[in-house]
Amino acid sequence: MNTKAIIFCCNWSVYPGLLLSEDTTVEPDPEYKIIVNMCSGRLQPDLILEALKDSAWGVMIAACPPEECEHDGNYKAKRRVLLLKRVLEQFGIEPQRLKLEWIDKGESVKFKKAISDFIDELKELGPIKKLEIN
Repeated sequence: MNTKAIIFCCNWSVYPGLLLSEDTTVEPDPEYKIIVNMCSGRLQPDLILEALKDSAWGVMIAACPPEECEHDGNYKAKRRVLLLKRVLEQFGIEPQRLKLEWIDKGESVKFKKAISDFIDELKELGPIKKLEIN
């Protein structure tokens, strides 16, 4: 798998904002895959862990900015990310492999930069080392 990152993005802000933006040049790239989910607050931890288990080097969640989410999903996502970062550390996985970004409608340039910066961070970290559990 060449995919270095899985990017989960909110169906209500990030994704439609990207589609409506004049700058819609976030194109398919072998280094990442964008998965649209209904709300960042509904993104279950097991999906994030599964992405890392299936050889992604990292996971980024693009959520509505604070005070912009109609369902408070962004705050739920923030709590989950903080908890999952602690879980990753317990398994010897760098917590910076999981990132939460606040992206609003029409912020496709910010979204592209966040993806690019995240991919650069992941390249510095390299792939996740397989755990030897006996």
